[in-house]
Amino acid sequence: MKCAFVRHGRTEWNKKRLLQGRTDNPLSAEGYFEATKAAQSLQRIGHWHAVYSSPLMRSVQTAQRIAEILAIARVHKQADLVERDFGPAEGIHLGDFDDETRNELICAVETDQEVQDRALHAFRYIAERHRGKNVILVGHGALFRLGLSAALGYDHPPIFNGDICEFPSEMFQNI
Repeated sequence: MKCAFVRHGRTEWNKKRLLQGRTDNPLSAEGYFEATKAAQSLQRIGHWHAVYSSPLMRSVQTAQRIAEILAIARVHKQADLVERDFGPAEGIHLGDFDDETRNELICAVETDQEVQDRALHAFRYIAERHRGKNVILVGHGALFRLGLSAALGYDHPPIFNGDICEFPSEMFQNI
């Protein structure tokens, strides 16, 4: 079966190109529309059994919209799907610093390896819990990019707001 990774819909901070990290921003009107479009795409792809979400509001709102459209009764909150803790970089504009300084700020609290380990733990837990089922994971750009890169063994490209990536769930059961 498969796991679909859906990045939450857009927020005002996404629009302004500010690093959100764990700042708990709601979806914008555009983000709600992106969540609806993602749900409609998932509906066309197949039958889904469960929805998991980061506990942050923007992901929960996206997951709830998806669950509503797909007639899934419950959204499971999974703490390990929370976005990276960007520490002192939280709230900065992506263009404010050169790459080296920005990366140093971003990694000040949680390293790439720590994010990857946490993401892989969440992916494995969900895939093992729902063997033979199609599952949706709603989360964040940095967490998904780092986690999927570690699982696949190559750099996964960024996932944009409201976008969906699918993978066979078996690939996450033994990572």
